Amino acid sequence: MTPTDTSQPASHRQPTTNLILGTDLVHVPRLTRSFERYGPAFFQKLLTTAEWEYCQGVGQRREPQLIRRAAGRIALKEAVVKALGIGINGLGWTQGAPWKAIEIVGQSQSPPGLCLHGRALEASTNLGVQVWRCSLSHDGDYALATAIGLIGLS
Repeated sequence: MTPTDTSQPASHRQPTTNLILGTDLVHVPRLTRSFERYGPAFFQKLLTTAEWEYCQGVGQRREPQLIRRAAGRIALKEAVVKALGIGINGLGWTQGAPWKAIEIVGQSQSPPGLCLHGRALEASTNLGVQVWRCSLSHDGDYALATAIGLIGLS
């Protein structure tokens, strides 16, 4: 049974939907230092091929844009695992999802979407997530991401 909002008259109440929420903030200069130290291999361990290609842009490799785009995707991957409660493998979570089990899809000027694989898909399915809503934002040295998994839509 879902809780009922009794603070408003029945005619003004919205249907209750359960949700899970995760948020993450990435400091872009930290990723810049990692990129300078390890090169593209650093991001290629965290991002799928399609994500890496998107971050590089079409035929151009403008590093500030590349790193900002990568920061957003990394933040969103971490927001998703926080919402799922499983974490990322190698960051202290033995039962977490690998970085590439969460793929950020979509293009510029449109909301990002998710394609989950393996452990991330399993956790999402077990929780009954039917729809994901995601948001990315960049401001100065930071990339912020929020992931909301909607459960029990009717």
